[in-house]
Parts: sequence; C-alpha cells; structure tokens
Amino acid sequence: MTWARASIATDLVFEFDDILLEIECLRVRRGGKLVHLGSTEFLLLVALIERPGKTWTRAALVDRVWGQETTIDKRTVDTHIARLRKALGQTDNRYPIRTIRGVGYALG
Repeated sequence: MTWARASIATDLVFEFDDILLEIECLRVRRGGKLVHLGSTEFLLLVALIERPGKTWTRAALVDRVWGQETTIDKRTVDTHIARLRKALGQTDNRYPIRTIRGVGYALG
C-alpha cells in the first residue's frame, strides 16, 4: 500500500468521544494517551472518524484504504479492524467501533 493510493481527509484534526486524530502529524490519542497504529489501521480510523455513525461496507473500506484496483480479500478488513480495536483499547464490539453484522463497520 502507498499513501498516494489512499484517500486522506483534508481536515487536519478529528475528534470522536475521547479519540483525537491529527492527520498532519499522523498522531492518534485516546483518553490523552498516544496510540500507536500501523498505516493501514490509521487509514481505517480516518475513514471511520470522518463520518461517525456511517456504516462502511468491507468493500467500501477496501476501496478507500487499499484502492479500487486491488485484489485484497475483504476479510482482511476484519483483521485490521481487530488490530485497530486492540490499539484503541476496545474490549467489546459495541463501542467505539461497532460491527454491523453481515455488512461492515461503523464508529459510534
């Protein structure tokens, strides 16, 4: 994956509940503590935090993060969402990243 393929938001800072995402410096904090994310997890969080409450299908997340020309398995999204949840300290599937059964994921 290259950063050029990924669609990055033009806003510089996003906040959702106790999550703060700073695009320009590629920094994420939750509850004031620095969260270390890989580039893929960061891009997934950007997509989710841009539009809290929006349900993203796996296919839409693949297009957004990896690009439309990729042949990545859509279940790969599940693996990266699990890594993102772990990094954010999420201990259940209800909050902040919700699983929409049979569809995909949403923030909030």
